[in-house]
Amino acid sequence: MHSEIPWEKIAVFDINHGGLSIAKQLLKHGVNVAVFDVYGKISEEELKKEENEYGFKVSAHLSDLDESFDIVCLPVHLNPENSFFKKAAELGLPTVTHHEMVGRILRSNPKIVDRYLIEITGVRGKTSTAVLLAQMLSYKNRVLLHTSEGMTFWDGGKFERIEPGISISPAYIPELADLAFERKYMPDTLIFEVSLGFTGAQDIGILTEAQPDYLIAGGTLSSTDAKTKMISRSKENSLFVVDYDDLEMIQNYIREDQELVVFDESGSAVEESTPTDVYLNIATGPDGEPVADIESSRTGIFFRAELNTGYDISSYKIAMVASVATALELDIPEQQIAETISGFEGVKGRMREYIENGCLILDNSNSGLTIETTETAIRYMIDKYLDKKSPDYDPNISRDITLVIGEEEKTVCEGLEPHDVEELIVNYRDYIKNLILVGGRMKPFIRDCPKEEEEALEKQEKDIFCGALYADTFREGLRQALEVSEEDDIVIAAVKCFR
Repeated sequence: MHSEIPWEKIAVFDINHGGLSIAKQLLKHGVNVAVFDVYGKISEEELKKEENEYGFKVSAHLSDLDESFDIVCLPVHLNPENSFFKKAAELGLPTVTHHEMVGRILRSNPKIVDRYLIEITGVRGKTSTAVLLAQMLSYKNRVLLHTSEGMTFWDGGKFERIEPGISISPAYIPELADLAFERKYMPDTLIFEVSLGFTGAQDIGILTEAQPDYLIAGGTLSSTDAKTKMISRSKENSLFVVDYDDLEMIQNYIREDQELVVFDESGSAVEESTPTDVYLNIATGPDGEPVADIESSRTGIFFRAELNTGYDISSYKIAMVASVATALELDIPEQQIAETISGFEGVKGRMREYIENGCLILDNSNSGLTIETTETAIRYMIDKYLDKKSPDYDPNISRDITLVIGEEEKTVCEGLEPHDVEELIVNYRDYIKNLILVGGRMKPFIRDCPKEEEEALEKQEKDIFCGALYADTFREGLRQALEVSEEDDIVIAAVKCFR
């Protein structure tokens, strides 16, 4: 038994969010472990199959949870009203989160301890920050990167894909690292995108953005608390890279032995004459093209990077400055940082713009999508192509908008709330010609629309849900969008899904 894991018998809650993966790791340390399906969604046959395969108890029965367990390991977002959670409390069993248990597992793995570990969490910008940082660091070190897009190995600015998209729940980190080592990948640095906070084992923790805050665990815990409380429990001498706008909240958790690097992409610190470590500003270069001006008070350097225009640059400001701040801490030359930013073309599914079948497509379909970022995508394309004051507006071209919106409910934990989707669509119905709804929770909005009703509605206020199309998946929805759109039309894809 390792000193980081001092318990002999552990109950691990929640198969849906990586309980089996954690249990397999604990089994390697000789722990007597049992996994519980706390939502009761898995059949007895499947539970028995998993029990036989892994060699530990896998159960959905409350009676199997008793006082013989030393501790319960559960996800941070589990509702305290869950029957298994309540029974654990009745039995007086102490609890530890998946995040903290994974941190203990990572600290007990010599292959991880001997390497540099970076974790990235936050409301938005995690994947983009991770991808930019991996490329920057790869000019100096070999980098293993895992995000919601999958696991890749970076070396010399280029990457090799190891595995497709896997959950960013912390539970899977040790198993993913083991998988890479088994396949003979030998990174110097490991970068993991993590949902809802740090594991505590990281050398550097990047918090891209703590706001907007939202409630988890049945409304009993704020997402910000979940993300920040592991800061104070993290390893000694760890470093945290945070946004100036979140600084006041973060300072309460930083210990004396830990270091803080503050970045500013919004100009808040500049306006308040507050010194920050790294500042990034998007400006216009001499040729009229966008550039990123980067200034570091820690290193005393200033440099400029030209930017591509095939994506919404403003949506990537946090990712750029957070990755730059971290890369500078790790002594990556500014030339390689600038080259990475200049060559960046956006991340698939994150405000990335391209042309297909003659249509202007904005792909903003990803696992971190919110109703706010969905509206940002809609507003971005309206302002860019339909506003007569925009340099991209063409008076000789008539453009209609097709909106693909919804969720792939089987692949995401927290989807887009149907009532929020409905309100957003209604607010922008005057701009939307074709609507495609994705996911079963959106299907009830669709109405059949007889021709005579269509004609009547044309004279009144438009009912955008009348005759809307339906798709089960993002890809199916995008295919339909291209079929109903004409050349020069705009297609906005905003589907919550893993890619």
